[in-house]
Amino acid sequence: MKDPEGAIRQLLTSLELSCRNIELFRDVGSRYEKLDNTGQAERAYLSIVEMQPNESESHTMLAEIRQKQNRWDEAIHHWKQVVRIRTLEPTGYLKLAEAQIHQQRWPAAVENIMILESKAWPARFGNIHRRTRQLRNRIPKGPRDYGQARTLEQPLRHP
Repeated sequence: MKDPEGAIRQLLTSLELSCRNIELFRDVGSRYEKLDNTGQAERAYLSIVEMQPNESESHTMLAEIRQKQNRWDEAIHHWKQVVRIRTLEPTGYLKLAEAQIHQQRWPAAVENIMILESKAWPARFGNIHRRTRQLRNRIPKGPRDYGQARTLEQPLRHP
């Protein structure tokens, strides 16, 4: 694009008319990143969840942005928000477990995988059990067994 700052001005004008359009905030952030204006990019990205704090779509979008930025701990935070908002859908749990595996948070990842495996998900979500097996295979052997050991311990801790 020949005038990247002009494009940002156009997007900002669009945001004034449609301030809840999180895609516009993502686009503004992306354009600021390309101009190495990290402060303005960060401001635009944070606006995504500020505009829609109780919507899973905004947290999903920011989690994906954080993963691309290699800011996985922050992505995990937003995947947890997706799970909190959409507990009856597997996507948040899957993405949360993937991010936890990336960060080698084995027990937390196993716990989320166990939640996924314990539910019968509607067919529209695809083969969740195949996906959980793939996730388990990415966890080293010792931590992978954590879920089984924890299941045996739970009745002792919670009479």
